Amino acid sequence: MTYSVWLSFFSYTIISAISPGPNNILALNAAGKSGIKMQRRLLSGIYLGFFCIMIICGVFSTVLAVILPEITDYMKYAGAVYITWLAYHVATGRPLKENNTETEKSSFNRGFLLQFVNVKIIIWGLTAFTGFVLPYYDSPIIIVGFIFLLSFIGNGSTHIWAVAGVGLGSLLKKYWRSANIIMGLSLLYSAVNLVL
Repeated sequence: MTYSVWLSFFSYTIISAISPGPNNILALNAAGKSGIKMQRRLLSGIYLGFFCIMIICGVFSTVLAVILPEITDYMKYAGAVYITWLAYHVATGRPLKENNTETEKSSFNRGFLLQFVNVKIIIWGLTAFTGFVLPYYDSPIIIVGFIFLLSFIGNGSTHIWAVAGVGLGSLLKKYWRSANIIMGLSLLYSAVNLVL
């Protein structure tokens, strides 16, 4: 990968991962109400489930690229369309309202199973692999490395929301318009670089 592709990869993965989504809002709510220590089982479930989804995305994308090698060219454009759509919604989105029932009965299973219905991270993982990884690498060791890297980025972002708790929520609510526009423009940059 060239420098600009790496920059696009990190822009896409970090900005998308740190933007509000089911994992981040759940972590923010749960840790904000009862602390990280009290929610460690829920957070552990999220982290392990996320890692499992990245394994599935990596294997699925690699197998698809082997069976239909030309698919990565088309998936790159599909990924760019998805990132552009995401950029628009992030830039024009409004602050999410917290759901007071999110932290009730927080458990490992709840965090783990959430990942298998979390469309945001599934599409995020597939886009990262088909748009940024597979066009440049086909070594199983490198693919495994990207599974760990993507898991670190995704789970790290969720942990940032958990650590920040209510503090991050109030900061984003206060400056939501500026934060959304900056994140949206960064995502748009990633989409353009993906197809160039």
